[in-house]
Amino acid sequence: MTIESNNSSLYTELACKPDLLALAERCNLLTEILIGCNLLPQLQPICRCLDAYLSVVKQELAESMSDFYVVDLEEEPEEPKKREWLLEETETKCDYCRALNHVLLVSHFDRDMLPHLTGLLHDITHAMTEDLVAPFQPQVVIHFPAQPGL
Repeated sequence: MTIESNNSSLYTELACKPDLLALAERCNLLTEILIGCNLLPQLQPICRCLDAYLSVVKQELAESMSDFYVVDLEEEPEEPKKREWLLEETETKCDYCRALNHVLLVSHFDRDMLPHLTGLLHDITHAMTEDLVAPFQPQVVIHFPAQPGL
C-alpha cells in the first residue's frame, strides 16, 4: 500500500468535492503550517494531509484540462499544432509539490534543510494557487468611441 493510496478518504472536506481553487488554497494553508514545523512528528501528519489534498488537486486538474486549452484567434491554423493547455504549468507545479511533499514525508534529510524544503514547497504551492486565480479573473477592457461635441 502506498502513501497516497487513498488518504483522501480520511478527510471529510475532500468527500464534499470542493472546487479546484478551494483545494489549492487549502494546500497553501497546509504549507504555511509546515513552515512552522521543526520536528518530524509535527511534520508527518501535515504532510499526509497535504498529500491527500494534492492528489485531489492533481485529479481535478487532469479532469478539467479539456476545458482550459489556449485558443489563438489571431492566427489561422496552417498545420495542426500540439494543443497547449492553459493549466499545463499548474499541473507541473502540482507534480513538483507532490514530489517535495513526498521527500518530506518519507526521506531522511539534514535537519538544516527542513526550512528550505518547506519554504520551497510553500512557494510552489502559492504559485500554483495564483495560476488558478488568474484564469477566473479576466481583465476586460471596453473602449467607447469618442463622441463628437464632448
